[in-house]
Amino acid sequence: MKHTLLQNSQGIRPDVVQDDILPEGVVDLAYAAEARTLLLATSNGTLTLLSQDGSLLKNNRGFRGVRSVVWSDVGNYGAVLVGDNKVLCIDASLTALWEVQVTGQVTAAAITSFGSHLAICTDSSRTHIVTSARQEVAKFETSQTLDFVQFVAEEPKLIGAAEFGQLSCHDMDGNELWNQRLSSNVGAMSVTSCGRRILLAGFNHGIQMLTGKGKQLGAFVVDGIPAIVCVSANRRRVAALTLESRIYWMNLEGEILWAADLSADPPQRIAVGPLGARLFVATKSGRLLHLLW
Repeated sequence: MKHTLLQNSQGIRPDVVQDDILPEGVVDLAYAAEARTLLLATSNGTLTLLSQDGSLLKNNRGFRGVRSVVWSDVGNYGAVLVGDNKVLCIDASLTALWEVQVTGQVTAAAITSFGSHLAICTDSSRTHIVTSARQEVAKFETSQTLDFVQFVAEEPKLIGAAEFGQLSCHDMDGNELWNQRLSSNVGAMSVTSCGRRILLAGFNHGIQMLTGKGKQLGAFVVDGIPAIVCVSANRRRVAALTLESRIYWMNLEGEILWAADLSADPPQRIAVGPLGARLFVATKSGRLLHLLW
């Protein structure tokens, strides 16, 4: 039976594996590709860790003011952004191990697949690379503040994008490997595990696809303005969320396999499983959907 929220959809219909309501609202979510766990942050400051089948694993209410989370692929460490300028490192039990406060605002954070290193970006255009034991190993500056960062899973590289059209790549020592100007603003960034494809939500310029060195390959045009994009680690699937609350499920050739209008309960966050078979959707009402193809 078709889910009521997915009635206005077309294409290959997914199964609804999970449909839960979190009344406090989901602020952010992150999926661990290897551990198969989903980390949720809600507006009342609670972190919740779920197994892939939706079972509750851990819960911690001590993160009031949380606005973003990142979670390692193996599920051993993560980072929580609280307020404008605080970052906390957490372990698998969702316990805070340490915290740092910066002058200004933290604009983005990322964590390596095995949880060994974190990247913390600030509005002073500085990026700090620190270990999960809180040791800073690199610091570098970029021409623009980085608003989106992601470590490449299979190589020691950090890719970052600025909202106003800048894309760069650095090694773990903070050395710049390449830098590219972009023709569009950026609403979100997602990188495949091999690092050979970079996807950008380019607003009016569609979904931009680039090589692992930032060279333009083309764009996918959808009905609406893409604001969030996620690519599966294995390069099989791309999910895009538009400002008009439409979700598109595509392959890397840009073929739309499924599309849905969820404006009845606008999605706020999405995440894609590593094999390109699962899509997690958090909506404005606090609904969490786990879709499986």
